[in-house]
Amino acid sequence: MIPRPPTTEALLATLNQPLPFSDEAEKGVISCLLQWPAKADEAPPPEAFYHPSNRELASLIIAMVADGRPVDIVSLTHCLRDSGKLDHVGGPAAISELYDFAPIVSHFSYFCGIVRDKHASRSMISALVAGIAALQAVSGVETASQGEIMQTILQSVCEAGNDDGTPELKGHHLSDLIRQVLEDAENQSRSQTLPGVTPGMAGIDAVMGGMEPGCLTIIAAESSDGKSSLARQWLEAAADAGHCSVLYTYEMPPKTESRRVLCSQASIDGGSMKRGTFTRGDQQSLSVHVPKASRWDFTIIDAAGKTVEQICRDISHRAKRLPKGKKLIACIDYIQLCRTSMQGKNSREREVAHITATAKQCAKLTGAHIIMPSQVNKEGDVRESMAIEQDADTLIQIQKMADSSSAKKPAWKQAQEQKDDAPDNRRNLFFKKLRDGERFKKLPHKLVGKHFRFEPIDDNNIDDML
Repeated sequence: MIPRPPTTEALLATLNQPLPFSDEAEKGVISCLLQWPAKADEAPPPEAFYHPSNRELASLIIAMVADGRPVDIVSLTHCLRDSGKLDHVGGPAAISELYDFAPIVSHFSYFCGIVRDKHASRSMISALVAGIAALQAVSGVETASQGEIMQTILQSVCEAGNDDGTPELKGHHLSDLIRQVLEDAENQSRSQTLPGVTPGMAGIDAVMGGMEPGCLTIIAAESSDGKSSLARQWLEAAADAGHCSVLYTYEMPPKTESRRVLCSQASIDGGSMKRGTFTRGDQQSLSVHVPKASRWDFTIIDAAGKTVEQICRDISHRAKRLPKGKKLIACIDYIQLCRTSMQGKNSREREVAHITATAKQCAKLTGAHIIMPSQVNKEGDVRESMAIEQDADTLIQIQKMADSSSAKKPAWKQAQEQKDDAPDNRRNLFFKKLRDGERFKKLPHKLVGKHFRFEPIDDNNIDDML
């Protein structure tokens, strides 16, 4: 037999119950605030607390923090006694008990969530009860119509559900931002400097304006086409300009990365460096560049086994320690080898999307410029997730130039290529995406593989580059 639904009278009778609250969560919030006053900005507002004594304590602690006064058991007890409210909150013993109530202050956010949820429930119940009372009072044309009352009820319930007691998000007034933009433009005009950190390549500077803080740059290329070399070259230029460079490498050991840095800076063949077969010129070049590179603020971190979340936390820690005027340029090499805390829990496409989104938010929050090389598929698009391109502020594709026919090449060059089996090292650095600049720009360069770096070439005379 299907039970009958309760009658309206029965439902109204059930309303005579205590409102929802959590005394334990309220005490937990106050206990955490006594032990960790710096979190007062994240606490629920005093009106979110159900018990008057808890409301009084929360209000006083928040006010003391705002005024710059110390918050501890002695100070709080003193303020309550002076205001005649000490007995109202239970006396000195109650405050001492509250201090030890929450043994783990890191649960503060969890306690706050419970207090806010209970407050929202009470607010919605209050709005519904007020609406019921208004509907019962409808009697004649002078009062509001039922439709108007229902609209008011729905609006009140919606407002109560959306108001969790958190303050409004901090914003910037447009007039202030416009003034800052104009001041920046005027300073740039006077100083003739780049808005970002130079990657040491004039063509890139002209298109990008340097590596600006808070941005994510993706360098996409086929395997062994120089994406890691280009990223490392930018880190070298940033460090040489006095900034902080950090390379998180999934692919190669740190010693191998440092060897390539020396080859790039000293223009030494990678094979010679590995074998130690230096010419006199190599030794002279090393004597100049080794002391210089040794003074750089350049850190190479083996990222094997590390997640993108761990890397971004490390970037955040390093960014906080930077002296004024110094920028952080970080490279995570590379996306397809990057791990995440959600490894295996979702599709690879979603994992990669999470990786680039996490890196993007890290760049914005820390002011670092993050570079992430990425492999491409056969069609030339970034592999595994289109979110890579969507999250990037700048996407540079390293593209092989179209081969010239052998008939157009001098005979000596054809013979050299056939003898040495030399690959065509001409590349276009193609700006597929650029948020604040001209898209689809192509910058011709040559990949000097033995030095692990790119050099510009004259697009109108590319046959003279070898």
